[in-house]
Amino acid sequence: MSRAPGGVVPRLGLIAGVVLAALALVPLAEVWRQSPDLRHGWAAALLIVYLWWERAAEHPVARPREKLAPGWWILAGGLGLAALPMRLLLTPFALWPLMLWAYAGILLGGAALAAWLRAGWPGVRWLLAPCLILVSALPWPAGFETFVIYPLRETMAGLAAEVSNLLGRPALAVGTTVRLPSGWVGIDEACGGIRSLQACLMMALFFGEWFRFSWSRRLVLVACGVGAALAGNFSRVLFLSLSAGSGGEAAVDRAHDAAGWVALGASLLITGGVAWRWAGWRWPEVAAPSPTPATAVRSPAAAWLAVLVAVLACNEVGTRWWFARGAREHAAVPRWTVALPETHWSFVADPLGDFAAEMLRPDFFTSGHWQGERNLELAAYYIEWRRGQVARFLPFAHNPTVCLPLAGCELVEPLGQIDVAWRGLDIPFQAYRFNRRGEDLWVAFTIWDPVRARPLADPGEYNPRTWWVGRWAEVVERRENQPAQLLTLSLGNVRGEPRELLRSKVAELLTTP
Repeated sequence: MSRAPGGVVPRLGLIAGVVLAALALVPLAEVWRQSPDLRHGWAAALLIVYLWWERAAEHPVARPREKLAPGWWILAGGLGLAALPMRLLLTPFALWPLMLWAYAGILLGGAALAAWLRAGWPGVRWLLAPCLILVSALPWPAGFETFVIYPLRETMAGLAAEVSNLLGRPALAVGTTVRLPSGWVGIDEACGGIRSLQACLMMALFFGEWFRFSWSRRLVLVACGVGAALAGNFSRVLFLSLSAGSGGEAAVDRAHDAAGWVALGASLLITGGVAWRWAGWRWPEVAAPSPTPATAVRSPAAAWLAVLVAVLACNEVGTRWWFARGAREHAAVPRWTVALPETHWSFVADPLGDFAAEMLRPDFFTSGHWQGERNLELAAYYIEWRRGQVARFLPFAHNPTVCLPLAGCELVEPLGQIDVAWRGLDIPFQAYRFNRRGEDLWVAFTIWDPVRARPLADPGEYNPRTWWVGRWAEVVERRENQPAQLLTLSLGNVRGEPRELLRSKVAELLTTP
């Protein structure tokens, strides 16, 4: 490969490249913040930068080019404008795989075109080869999760149950959980969605490029990394299952984090060990910088990239302005919150467990139970989601109609809607009667959208047309986040009309933020 004298990159092109990388990191950073499975994303970005830095001396020499045809400049503006709706949609829907991959494709494609204009295919190879690591730091499509990851979870549960039975610990696999005499071990809890899979993929891709393996050897290394991740996670699931069999769920809680780090560390060591073995236990060879002074080569590639970056930067500024304006408008909507009677003599707080907190991901949580007049038993919990989009589905998957039956309560009958009037708002609560060990339990809850000041709409079944229309409507309404409030109140030992009692007790909890 030809080398640029001294590895010099034109100053304008370097500045444009740095700004382009920063623009790419803005949506990626939000992805890595919101997704526990992708917290290693920053490591992937640092590894890419390291490879570029290590190979600065190998940057291909620029090809002389006097000017570009007008179509190239139109293409730069067109690529930037095509990225605008994607950037708008990625602001509220940061974890949308299809849109994120498309947006990353435009940014990388634009950078690759600039590299080709400057140095031809060697320039494209120098730029894009390290970027393969990004595959491990982006969310995978939902279809891959459905047809690959979920079956793997079920397989791990089944294998863990079989091994537990062989070791004399009775166990039964139920979906992605292992049923033991002392309780349940969830595969989601035990292996965190097979989090180390993408981390091992990241290391396999890095070592393959760092050592400059052939493509066939890189594929084998990726397979080794995936195999190491699956073996490590299965060992973790089995260990937690056996721990639950001997020490109950408390033992699982104690060993959960340590087992996860050990499994991840062992998987990464195996992947790295295979790569180093193939490399002969030698450090990769890097070309030394050429002492020859740099010679100026006229090339419009840097200016072309600067035009593309300028359009993308305008997109970013416009997106920030659009949603900031929406946040100011939404702040004027009437709000309510909850104040539990924490000073009451009988009040007992009910903290949220670590696993429940990881599953629900609340921005605020409070819960407790206390005693009212005439030995009335009251309990309430209140959850707020303020950032991101998890509130679109989590409240509907973790409300009393779902969780109480799983906790052993029988749903007897729905009581219909109870409207609670509060400072000009009519807040509808859905009421139900449950039976708990032969005693009636009266429950009312609401899932509220504080931005629209109305109940949060249930996403329901997937419909492609309404799904796309609904997502673009969030952009039109300038809703960067989907906040939600879930308030649940339960009454036991009720004497009197339960619906009216539920209405009055809910009203006592409501207050201003």
